[in-house]
Amino acid sequence: MIIGVDAGALSITDDRLKVGVYRVTKQALAALAKLDRINHYRLYTFLPIEQGIVEVFEGRVEEVVLPMRGWQRVWLPIELHKRPVDVFLGMSQALSFSKTSYNIGFIYDLGFLYHPEVYGKSAITLKKQTDTLVRRSDHIITISHTTKSDLTREYGLSTEKITVAYPGVDTAFSPAGEKYVGPNPYFLFVGSLNKAKDIPTLIESFANLSGYDLYLIGGDYWPDPAIEETIKKFRLASRVKMLGFVPDETLPAYYRGALAFVTTALQEGFCLPVAESMACGTPVVSLPQGALGEIVGKGGIVTTKFVEAMMEMTDKRIRMEYSKKAIMQAKKFRWEKFAQQIRSCIHHEHKTA
Repeated sequence: MIIGVDAGALSITDDRLKVGVYRVTKQALAALAKLDRINHYRLYTFLPIEQGIVEVFEGRVEEVVLPMRGWQRVWLPIELHKRPVDVFLGMSQALSFSKTSYNIGFIYDLGFLYHPEVYGKSAITLKKQTDTLVRRSDHIITISHTTKSDLTREYGLSTEKITVAYPGVDTAFSPAGEKYVGPNPYFLFVGSLNKAKDIPTLIESFANLSGYDLYLIGGDYWPDPAIEETIKKFRLASRVKMLGFVPDETLPAYYRGALAFVTTALQEGFCLPVAESMACGTPVVSLPQGALGEIVGKGGIVTTKFVEAMMEMTDKRIRMEYSKKAIMQAKKFRWEKFAQQIRSCIHHEHKTA
């Protein structure tokens, strides 16, 4: 079979945006290339893909670069009509406006429905894309049981049409290795510094603690201006460290050295940094938003009593107990298993189409 893939996320050149869908698409394709040595893959992008991603397919792949303007509405439909594929993977939570193949759509979360105020105009775009994907998909893959429940409730989809496949954690994220040691013990947040992460609430909670630092690691491509305002309001400039983008080569050390990974995000369909943190042996403190309770499991504290939970993690004995559970929880998240579930959907669902 020829498997078409929306690999537009891999066209990103700014390191600050190489998170979320970019990371899932890259790791999923790498794992599929090793697992599936029969099918041919056709990757559709609007910029040439960086080296290392295509090479892993050992010749069983073709890059198709299409103009970015009108990519989804015009150029991709034309290309798929001229050269159809057997199965198409809509990995960017979007599908072409023409249906020429068996479509498997990927949906990561529905935050744009529940918190449109923080998404701005993009909430409208995301809703249109997701509505189209739901209509045109023969099967849907999502990344948590929480999001599956959201889909059945919001779109009336049958549970049989949805497969839950957890994303994985790269082997670089493990308890073994160097730990970053700062001037003070620190809590850690990793992720985009946008409004959907509600970092001002995190900073306000942190302001109730003394003797600790808070490190914010992540791209500031769409920075929430309220972050700086909240730091100033609570006079935390010396204790809240904004480190910007940190490459994967050094990121695990920051996870390992933290007291806990902390997040007050408004909605998460999975949250890769949570899984990475637990894989490094660092427990999580989060609000019970979206899929966080499901993903954290016993590897941390998911509660509305956020400040109290942060204080608990400053106790070494308690933290070590959660650390053991975090490592066990993280074993659920493997890219190989993610790819196996995608491949099962490709073969099983295509046969029944």
